[in-house]
Amino acid sequence: MLADRRAKIVATIGPATSAKEHLRKAIEAGMNVARINFSHGHHEEHLKVIQSIRELSRELRAPVTILQDLQGPKIRVGHFIEGFIELKEGEEVKISPNYKMGERALIPSDFKELPKVCQPGTKILLDDGLLELLVLNVVAQEVICKVIHGGILKNRKGMNLPGVTLPVDCLTEKDLVDLDFGLKNKVDYVALSFVRYGSDIKKLQELIQAKNPGTKVIAKIEMLEALENLEEIIDLSDAIMVARGDLAVEVGQSQLPRIQKRIIRLCNQMKKPVITATQMLDSMVENPRPTRAEITDVANAVIDGTDALMLSAESASGKYPFKCISTMHEIIMEVERDDELYYKFSMDEKFSEIADSISSSACLSAFKLDATAIVCLTSTGKTATFISRIRPKCRIIAVTHIEETLNRLELAWGIQTFAIKPYRSADEAMFQIEEILLKYKLVNVGDKIILTLGVPVLEQVKTNSMRVYTISGEIPATDPKSIPLRCK
Repeated sequence: MLADRRAKIVATIGPATSAKEHLRKAIEAGMNVARINFSHGHHEEHLKVIQSIRELSRELRAPVTILQDLQGPKIRVGHFIEGFIELKEGEEVKISPNYKMGERALIPSDFKELPKVCQPGTKILLDDGLLELLVLNVVAQEVICKVIHGGILKNRKGMNLPGVTLPVDCLTEKDLVDLDFGLKNKVDYVALSFVRYGSDIKKLQELIQAKNPGTKVIAKIEMLEALENLEEIIDLSDAIMVARGDLAVEVGQSQLPRIQKRIIRLCNQMKKPVITATQMLDSMVENPRPTRAEITDVANAVIDGTDALMLSAESASGKYPFKCISTMHEIIMEVERDDELYYKFSMDEKFSEIADSISSSACLSAFKLDATAIVCLTSTGKTATFISRIRPKCRIIAVTHIEETLNRLELAWGIQTFAIKPYRSADEAMFQIEEILLKYKLVNVGDKIILTLGVPVLEQVKTNSMRVYTISGEIPATDPKSIPLRCK
């Protein structure tokens, strides 16, 4: 069942998946996180997607994280008269923010400062680095370039200037409007594009705090400056995305594997969820099966310790969006058979929070007692996320009556979430938990489980206690229609 998979799947929503019936198929195929890319589409379209996901989530009893991905100061070429131009190796072309439409050898850009930041020798990469230009000269508002690697350049493709410090803010006017929309509609996470400094994260968090404090921040690592300030950015963020498209263009493709592993390793050490993104099953945009290299790429990201894997065009506009999700599920499940992925203990680690100590104790006890599950009574999900970092092999189950917490936790490795009614004591909560675990066949009678909670319960204190229970109740009769999607 879907609840057996630990690494989570992020699927980008687009024309191939935005209809409500298609969103249902995506959730049924294994989507945990729905990414809405605000580089495309209109607010009316995005609102329908958000409303549909929330409705389906309740109907299927399958919490889904909604991730709003802000466009950021992405530099793009403009539009061409015929929708594209062909760039031929060795020819000269001109780029200018003053061109209203592009044609052969004339490329419009939406970056007004382009002539100021370019100089002879500056490298300009187009369309995720597939095309390369070299600046020869700058005359007034025109940047004159030589084509190093040519090809077809289509409307609105991205433009990168590796190594050039750009005079741009991390949040554009468009981003601020989009952010306001997302916060009004209670998205679970906001992903900030082209993060360079810790101050970029602080600025976004201040805006969120004023309008919807529960929303969390994901920093997308895709700039050289971000790598120079990586530990600070991870520390300030709630989660990290390894945005391999622009990152590879910035650092050079041969450097990407080493940098990806470093980011994942640091996130694991600093107890922050991390998403590995871009072209994970790219060939499945057109084909029903992935390449062997893509299968290995997905597997290696899981082995390295990523919390979630992201599909972009594969699920947004590809021919086989649901097959992509189910294929990724199958690959992850196969990798997770390896016992070496689990129980990342460090006896030397010092704890700054009680919840951290309880989490480690719960995992150690689960390991020594061969417990079937660690169950977290939670309101924020913080302890469950700490437990996730240690990668226990037993199930991690977070239970709460707060819907927003259930949704947010779908991003973190290994955590399965269930709603319970408000409770007045640990025993009252445990009665509900035991019924859920038995009814959905997550444990058997006689199994041991570890429970983490805050006591006294009625005072709603933070996690400060751990208890061990042996499942002793009778397996309740269950209507198959009442079983949550991920437990079927």
